[in-house]
Amino acid sequence: MKTHRRRSATWPASALVAVLLGLTTAATSGCSVATLGAARPVDMGSHQVVIAPSMVRIARGGSPYIGPQLEIGERYGVSKKADIGVRLWLPMPGYVVDSRIALRRSADPNSGLDIALQPGTSYLYVPGGDANSSPLHIATLALPVLFGLNFGGGRQLVLGAKLLDILAVDTVNGAEPANILSAAATVGLVWPITDSFSVAPELGVGAALLGSLAGYGSDLGVSGTTVQFSLGLLLGGKAPAPMKCVALPVDSTPQD
Repeated sequence: MKTHRRRSATWPASALVAVLLGLTTAATSGCSVATLGAARPVDMGSHQVVIAPSMVRIARGGSPYIGPQLEIGERYGVSKKADIGVRLWLPMPGYVVDSRIALRRSADPNSGLDIALQPGTSYLYVPGGDANSSPLHIATLALPVLFGLNFGGGRQLVLGAKLLDILAVDTVNGAEPANILSAAATVGLVWPITDSFSVAPELGVGAALLGSLAGYGSDLGVSGTTVQFSLGLLLGGKAPAPMKCVALPVDSTPQD
């Protein structure tokens, strides 16, 4: 006699609580909605170091979590239209790899509009440790679209619209994978202080849209919001100005 597993459109309460607690822990430990830079790749062949202390507010019903976060990373310009970046999230280590790809790049960095994509992926391990959470492996795929409005002095106003797909897997207890689709928006400013140093304050807001658990369907009622303020410190990222050779005048005075 065959038995069939009954599927329900509503998640089991225990599974839903475990998943949301795990993803909330991940968010408070390192998930970031920040852009931390301009809407254009760094110059070809150049490196840019990114240091960004942040404050995050995570709300999932009840009292929100408010705490600090630090992001450290580097970008490298692989061509005129693309760079690649890596970042580390602290205090609980998380890792991200992304690429900034120019769709439109203004010829003058002091005017015009830049448009870029910044697709990326990240990984975070949440050890769990209490009665309501299990160890989780959390992977995120992100697709931000960035719009940069350039104005005098190399400054840029950066607006970002982002989709994030978060997948959580509990490999210890064999639980079904959980998936949450989120959206985020950011507004920031890149303000050069010197030729090799800029500050980049930024505000980002994210919200969960849709949650699903394998075997139990999807739920539009998933709640959760993130607010993040970051102060990005950007070092480098610009290629040195090309050297110009100036012809020396020829001395036409006759020599004895």
